[in-house]
Amino acid sequence: MKKVILILLLVCLNVSSATWQEELESWKKDRVERLKKPHGWLSLIGMEWLHEGNNSIGSNETNDIVLPHGPTQVGVFTLKDTTITFTPEKDVQIQANNSAVTKTINVAMDSSGKPTVFTIDTFKFHVIERGKPALRIKDSQAQTRKDFTQIDYYPTTDKFRIEGEFVAYNPPKEIEIINVLGLLNKEQSIGFVKFSVDDKQYQLDALDAGDEMFIVFADRTSGRTTYGPGRFLDVPKPTNNSNQVIIDFNKAYNPPCAFNEYSTCPLPPHQNRIRAFIEAGEKIYNY
Repeated sequence: MKKVILILLLVCLNVSSATWQEELESWKKDRVERLKKPHGWLSLIGMEWLHEGNNSIGSNETNDIVLPHGPTQVGVFTLKDTTITFTPEKDVQIQANNSAVTKTINVAMDSSGKPTVFTIDTFKFHVIERGKPALRIKDSQAQTRKDFTQIDYYPTTDKFRIEGEFVAYNPPKEIEIINVLGLLNKEQSIGFVKFSVDDKQYQLDALDAGDEMFIVFADRTSGRTTYGPGRFLDVPKPTNNSNQVIIDFNKAYNPPCAFNEYSTCPLPPHQNRIRAFIEAGEKIYNY
């Protein structure tokens, strides 16, 4: 009887491991497909600060914002105090939020939650707010997208698929996060996950991301075999009134800044810089 129970247990463990590895491979595939979308992070080619007054855009070198190809004159973004408008060049086929732009319109930034997104030729662009407004430009013909081949990963290992515990902050705790531009943002952490690696205890502050928790972290592989500034990780929230969580570092992934020079990624807060070697997930991407 004991032998039968042992066999059944081994079968269940093997099925569980196979299911986990299949799910992980599916996650990796989806990750690459998202990056390779026509206007995914691989297509980002510019972040142009808008100055007070008129900011012309087009492929002609006389423009304030010069596109690598396309119409010589696309139009003009006008910044006046905190108000931004866009006036299209006559007869240029440009859309904003999927509607043709034929006259001057008001432009909403990403901080509004509903930015005005422009599309023309192979480009997509919108205004972001990073201390001051800037135009984020994506091009489906970007060389970084064309040249993309693959993401390198550490070998999959269950050592870094860790059963941890979520400890909530009540109320949420304000933490400071700096981005690559040196701008400081104050975010609300809902709690931290704690776990062990090689018999040593660690913890990482987490941000609320709907059904998941979002973590920005760095470890002792950072700058060696993984992206120097750090990596991202999504952890499912605990369910059924339990504090137990699965922290799968095999899904640790590079921020957009690892793929281009124009992203404004958050950096790990000091408490999320741990001294463990997390040899799992995505490695350095060379472009």
